[in-house]
Amino acid sequence: MSEDIQDVVRELSKHGEQIKQIYKRMDEQDKLVESVHKLSLTLERLTMAQQATEKKVDGLTDDVEELKAKPAKRWDGAVTTLITVLLTAAATYALTMLGFK
Repeated sequence: MSEDIQDVVRELSKHGEQIKQIYKRMDEQDKLVESVHKLSLTLERLTMAQQATEKKVDGLTDDVEELKAKPAKRWDGAVTTLITVLLTAAATYALTMLGFK
């Protein structure tokens, strides 16, 4: 019977070690779950930051396009004014030469 008790003690000891290993694995799983959760939150924050950056870049792109268009508008206005002045001067000269005052 003494051997039976020793066998039971050995089995209980094995079970105790197995339980310790199970708790250790559970702790590792908890750490893993926590790190995945942190990673998820970080990814969410990065996504929001990227979306905000994209909106700002789109706004800047619109501003740059507007600024690029301004000199062209000014040049078009200047050319139109110059052509109008030249045509008016030519018409005035032609009418003056024809005797209209």
